[in-house]
Amino acid sequence: MDFSFLNDIIQALLKFIPRPVIVRLTHSGVKWRFGRWAKKMNPGWHWVWPLTTDWEVIVTARQTHHLPTQSLLTCDGKQVAVGALIVYSIRDIMQAIGERNWDVDTTVNDITMAVVVDEITKLSYIDLCQGISSRVAQELTHACRKQLRQFGLYIHRVRLTEIAPVKTLKILGFEKMNTGPQHSGHAV
Repeated sequence: MDFSFLNDIIQALLKFIPRPVIVRLTHSGVKWRFGRWAKKMNPGWHWVWPLTTDWEVIVTARQTHHLPTQSLLTCDGKQVAVGALIVYSIRDIMQAIGERNWDVDTTVNDITMAVVVDEITKLSYIDLCQGISSRVAQELTHACRKQLRQFGLYIHRVRLTEIAPVKTLKILGFEKMNTGPQHSGHAV
């Protein structure tokens, strides 16, 4: 006889019992009562009631995120492949996941990649190569810090991790592709 239904009954009953949640020093969280009222969960011991409360705890300490390499065009028409690394921490958990945002990693990725495009395409290839370590990094950091502040994030630094000239080739002029043996249309 299958008693798996007992597990479902036990899980349903456990929703009526408050349970402890421990938030580490490097984390923070948000709990939502009835899906609406958000409350910050600082590091420490918290009680949640699963029947009426949903919660999420994420890392707020310093983190790094390596962005995918992008193929860009500098202002003087040179194609470059650029990769970047962003170092950030979450300063306001309520802005990060409680009210204004859903996925911190995606937001960091999207906004930082857009900032990299904006900043790199303003520069000539020579300026980019000569200012790779200081001025470009400062401009990237400042622009990302300004845009990600509204999501409760503090940007420590943004640095280019790779830069290389690239050449994009487009192959044009295919008239017909051979897809296999040609048949005359008669049954064999």
